[in-house]
Amino acid sequence: MIAPQHPYNEAVRLLALKRTHLLDTSPEERFDRFTRMAKLAFGVPIALVSLVDDKRQWFKSCQGLEARETPRDISFCGHAILSDRLFIVEDTHEDSRFADNPLVTGPPHIRFYAGAQLHSHDGYRLGTLCIIDTRPRTLDHDQRVLLEELARCVDEEINDFEASKSRQEQLEKTRILSALNNLTVDASAPLEQKIGMALDLGRQHLELETGIVSEITSEVYTIRWFRAPDNSPLEAGLSLPVAQTYCSLMLAKGDHLAISHMADSRYRNQSCYAQMGLESYIAAPIEFDGKLFGTLNFSSISPRSRPFTDLDRLFIVWLAQWMAALLQQHSHEDTLRKLSENVPGMLYQYHEEKDGHSRFLYCSEGIRDIYGLSPKDVEHDASAAFDTIHPDDLGSVEEAIHQSRKSLAVWDCQYRVSRPGEPWKWVQGRATPERRPDGSSIWHGFIADIDESKRAQLELQEREQQLRTFFELSPIGILLTDFRSGRNLDVNAALLNFTGYSYSQFIALNYWDVTPDDFETQTQQAISDLKEHGQFGPFEQEFVRKDGARIPILIQGVMIERIEGKPLIWSLVEDISERRKVDRMKNEFISTVSHELRTPLTSISGSLGLIAGGVFGALPDEVKTMVAIAARNSDQLRHLIDDLLDMEKLVSGKMELRMQSENISAIIQDSLDRVSTYAVDRQISLRLENQHPWAKAFIDARRLGQALDNLLSNAIKFSPQEAEVVIFTHLHNGLFRIEVTDYGTGIPEAFQPRIFEKFAQADSSDTRGRGGTGLGLAITREIMSQMGGGVGFKSTEGYGSTFWLDIKPDESADE
Repeated sequence: MIAPQHPYNEAVRLLALKRTHLLDTSPEERFDRFTRMAKLAFGVPIALVSLVDDKRQWFKSCQGLEARETPRDISFCGHAILSDRLFIVEDTHEDSRFADNPLVTGPPHIRFYAGAQLHSHDGYRLGTLCIIDTRPRTLDHDQRVLLEELARCVDEEINDFEASKSRQEQLEKTRILSALNNLTVDASAPLEQKIGMALDLGRQHLELETGIVSEITSEVYTIRWFRAPDNSPLEAGLSLPVAQTYCSLMLAKGDHLAISHMADSRYRNQSCYAQMGLESYIAAPIEFDGKLFGTLNFSSISPRSRPFTDLDRLFIVWLAQWMAALLQQHSHEDTLRKLSENVPGMLYQYHEEKDGHSRFLYCSEGIRDIYGLSPKDVEHDASAAFDTIHPDDLGSVEEAIHQSRKSLAVWDCQYRVSRPGEPWKWVQGRATPERRPDGSSIWHGFIADIDESKRAQLELQEREQQLRTFFELSPIGILLTDFRSGRNLDVNAALLNFTGYSYSQFIALNYWDVTPDDFETQTQQAISDLKEHGQFGPFEQEFVRKDGARIPILIQGVMIERIEGKPLIWSLVEDISERRKVDRMKNEFISTVSHELRTPLTSISGSLGLIAGGVFGALPDEVKTMVAIAARNSDQLRHLIDDLLDMEKLVSGKMELRMQSENISAIIQDSLDRVSTYAVDRQISLRLENQHPWAKAFIDARRLGQALDNLLSNAIKFSPQEAEVVIFTHLHNGLFRIEVTDYGTGIPEAFQPRIFEKFAQADSSDTRGRGGTGLGLAITREIMSQMGGGVGFKSTEGYGSTFWLDIKPDESADE
């Protein structure tokens, strides 16, 4: 056997392969259809899309082969990528390179191989579309052409995936910019409020617990603003030597810094890690006026669940630049205020006679800094000062003076002036008018140089306008509403496109006008979440289009407040019509398959039960064991089908609920009786703390028992031996709540958002080994929803979980 050599460009070839992001991904129909076509077209038992990695060949699509990869040193595809032509081995027994290959002498007993090379968009050979037979054969000219044509089709799918990833990254950039746009809702908000909103946005986006804006002076690091958990020891004004902070690493690098897991990074031996123990950290410098102000950084004592991406780095840089513009504007405004208190710029008395002639009765020496003139230059005629005003601003300055004289309102104006040989600069004038007995007017005021702060303001406005542009270009609907009235305040084009309204039509509506009445419960829950947590969702509901049609949406939002305390809601609204269509097709398929399997499976299960029970006589031990295993597995499959049918009935609304006033305690006790044997087998004790034994609710007793059985079974399943499961009842926000608490493994944080999805199971060998269909919690949620109740949970990984059912009590039962 001859192992395949590596191509001369192996390093860049592997890089091109990794850029496809295909390795170790799930099978996809877009590739499987080509291997199916190849298998049928050539009449072979095996067809593969094979990608040649560093040490292996990995199969993105397999037809006729169970293995997903084989070592590269025994691969046929490793030889195939060395050539730019079709690679064919008509009889491996006659080829010295492969005659003693393990894939020839053993399964799958390859006798014939033909592979057409697959290429990246820049021409690197990534692998092959290959066909394999267990007998020798040849390919004629037309067959060779066909195999190569199919390979080109696979090429298009590979390279389209890269284009799709690029588009996904662009969408993520748009999402980031849409989030940053939230910061620009009220430009008049106090500095502390704006910085707090920015830190909260960063913590949410980067999934880190602490955000800090620091100031660095000399070798001292001082915390100016921060957001952190309540138990954090941080405080504003806390100072440390720069060398003791992670900031020193960023300054040494001279650029932004991102560390997702300090213990696994090249910085793990730094003294700041030993002293502070932060595992994840990302920071960018805040610079303005040509110097470093400090840093914007986010951190956590825990490693980040996933590495920082390029988009995360882009986000921190953009947010730091926004922060720099904000602090620069504040710094310049602060400077202006302090100077104004000490008579900055020029003080003056400006006199305008009835015939329009004007002069400065008095002006300080500061006029030289403003207009480049002396007080004498304007003592008798003010036109020299007006001559220095930018032509585009002169009209507005004269109009402002005219309106001030007419209404005796304070004259307040910003405009550009220029001294000879110097560029235009911004100044601000403010003066109080006074009417003289002769009909002339005098203004008492000042004019100050605001060039730096004004340019900073204009730059910030430009940045905000850019964010606004990205807001409009977002492919996901974005909606701004008033929290108290529900009135729509702003909306982007994406949302208008799928609702059919024009901008003016949609703004004339409020949130309730486009939300069907049957989503009142979800809406009230969203309001409660906003009041308690400042955000809601994501959850699914519907919007009413302009034509009256209802479209399914996924909505989530966050609350912000204007300076005057007026609460607003930014919502992301995504049209999920296509997703619903796919889900409906999947549910119909599951329902059909489940019904077709149920009848024969019931017969099989019953027959196995009779055989195992000895109806046909005693069985040999080995046969008895096998029959028991078959009976147990058929029962498990029958339970899965029953769960599938229950799920299908609940989702489609076909399950009939027999609602009547029932004693809840009796239902709880029945459920405990049903699971008691399972608990004894698992050596788990059950403890009931019933605070309201006489409470009743208008429910379907059987279905509530089914929902509670699911929670109890899961609690027992995931508890260690000799542990305790506690069932606790109490009233919560006017609802009767049944809590089931275990002290087991808890739910991984990454899995928690999917806990109520169909077939969802935490991806760990420990969890998988405990069995289950992955439908119990999904069924529980549907049952409670259709009975007008709810289900929820809280869990800490490693410390256990608490699940609860919420039921509206039957208040009439107390009468």
